[in-house]
Amino acid sequence: MNDLDLITMQEAIDLLQVSRSTIDRWRKSKRLPFIKIGKEIFFHKQELNQWVRQHSKVKDPIETEQKYGSAQNTITIGYQSQTAHMWSPLLMKKLGFFEDELAKLNLARPFHINWLNASNGLELIEGMIAGNVHIASLGDYPIMVSHQLSTVLPNFNPVLLAFDGKTPQSEGISLVLPKDLHFRDLNDLHGHTLATVMNSSAGHRLNRLLSGVKATCNVINQDMSLSYSNIIQRGVGASVMWEPYVSLSKLQGASTIHLDGLIDDYLTGIIALDHWAQLNDGIVIAYLKAHMRTHQFSRDYPIKAAMLLSELTGISQKITTSIVSKVRWDAAVYKQDLNTLRNLTLSDQCLAGNLSRSDGCIPYRGYYLYEASKKLQLMRVTDRPIEGEWNLEYLY
Repeated sequence: MNDLDLITMQEAIDLLQVSRSTIDRWRKSKRLPFIKIGKEIFFHKQELNQWVRQHSKVKDPIETEQKYGSAQNTITIGYQSQTAHMWSPLLMKKLGFFEDELAKLNLARPFHINWLNASNGLELIEGMIAGNVHIASLGDYPIMVSHQLSTVLPNFNPVLLAFDGKTPQSEGISLVLPKDLHFRDLNDLHGHTLATVMNSSAGHRLNRLLSGVKATCNVINQDMSLSYSNIIQRGVGASVMWEPYVSLSKLQGASTIHLDGLIDDYLTGIIALDHWAQLNDGIVIAYLKAHMRTHQFSRDYPIKAAMLLSELTGISQKITTSIVSKVRWDAAVYKQDLNTLRNLTLSDQCLAGNLSRSDGCIPYRGYYLYEASKKLQLMRVTDRPIEGEWNLEYLY
C-alpha cells in the first residue's frame, strides 16, 4: 500500500492521536475521506493531512484588548492529580500561590482560576486545541505528542515554559505485576494482557520494552486507577505505571520492576499556546513564579508538603513523603532535558515518521521563566537552556 500512499486505520489513529470511534464518527459526520478494501479501511495520507488542516479550528482564546483573561476573566489550568511528578499544581492550588501572584498584577477586573483535573495528558491537549485550557502540565511523551500535532494543525502552536518533577533514568515509572506472579524476564509476559495509559509516558516506555522481546502480549488502554485495581485483583498480567500507583501497588504486595533498559530521564513540564502566552505574558510569568515557589516549598518543607498532598489525594503520608523526597522539583530547562524529549521522538516510529520540523523538539520559550526568576530575585537566571548535567544546587 505504500506505493499508493495509503495508511491503515491504526496508522491513522497513531498519526492523529485520537480513538477509533472518533475517526469513525468523522467518516460519517464530517466526510473524512477513506478507502474500503474488503473489510479494511485505508486512508490517503496526503488527503488525511489536508482534511485535518481544513477542519482544524483552534479558538483564539483571548483577544489583545482582553489581555488578562477571556470574556469571563477566566484562566483554566490543566493538571493531573493522578501523576505524582505533576503534584505541583495541586499543591500550588492548596497554598494559593497563583492567586497571590495574580493579585500582585493589580488587574482591573476580578479574575477567576479554573483548575481542571484531567485523567491523562491527551485530555488536556484536546482542551488546548479547543481553546478551553490555557496552561497545562504534561508528561514528557504527551509534550512531544502536542508538538507532533502542531505539524498538522496550523493554528495549534504549543511551547514549553518550564519543567516540573524530574527523575533520572525513568525512575518513577515501573513494570508492575500481580502478587506471586513468577517472572524472570519480559518473555514470561507472553500471552498476558498488559494494561497502561496509551499515548502516555508509561505507554511509550511499555512499547519500547516490548519492541526488544519476542513475547506477544495483548496491550490494552486503561486509566491508571483501573490498572491499579486490576493488578491488585489479578485482572491483568502486568501494567506499566507511574507514581503514586507504583508505590500503592507495592504496598499491596505487587512486584515492581524498574525499567533498567531505559536510560532516558522521566520528565514532566508545563506548556501553553505560543500566541496566548505572548498576549498574556503577565499571567504566564505570574504562574511560573507560583510554580517555582511551590518547588521551593517542596524542597524546603518536604514533610509539610507530603502531609498536604496526603490530605489532598487520600494517599498515606508515608508514600507521599517518599515520593516528594525522590522527585527533583526543578523548573529549570537543561539542554539534556531537551535532548531527552528529542530522544522520545526518535525512539517512537509514529512521532519520528510524522514530525516535519528539523530539530524534532517542542520550542522552548525561556523568556517567561527568566522574567519570573528575576522577579523572585533568584541567582544565575538565564533565558537559554542550561549546559551540562543537572546542577547539584537547585536553580529554580
